[in-house]
Amino acid sequence: MEARLLSLDETNRMLPLLRHIVRDIMEHWNLIIGKRAELEALEKAPRSAAVDEPKAQEVKQDLNLLIDKINHYIKEVESLGCFVEEFKRGIINFPSLYHGRKVFLCWHPDEDFVAHWHELDETFLDRVKITDRSDFLADRPAFGRQSAPRV
Repeated sequence: MEARLLSLDETNRMLPLLRHIVRDIMEHWNLIIGKRAELEALEKAPRSAAVDEPKAQEVKQDLNLLIDKINHYIKEVESLGCFVEEFKRGIINFPSLYHGRKVFLCWHPDEDFVAHWHELDETFLDRVKITDRSDFLADRPAFGRQSAPRV
């Protein structure tokens, strides 16, 4: 299934909801990292089977619940037509068109609105500031337009 293409206006209208979902993703990601570290420490420690095995099982169960929750949040984001690029920082990509070619608009939770974009094979670190909102034509067909050089 092909991703829906989004306009800048659509992406910015999603931000109030996305802020809540992304906050949950970031919080759960930090908890997952903590549980993984806890489990690793238990597995590397000298064993006292009577004490360590039940604790390790409990940590594994907690970890699995956290993973299930974060997967639920990821599905929520994807149901809006966008993608989580990075859990730790909560970076979100939105499929769009730049002069008729597919790109990602991108957003970080500290930003008030979507103001950057990058190529599909690039990341948040490669993003470019949007200088002209009309360059992004997801709301209308881009037939007959040639790709413009990157600004």
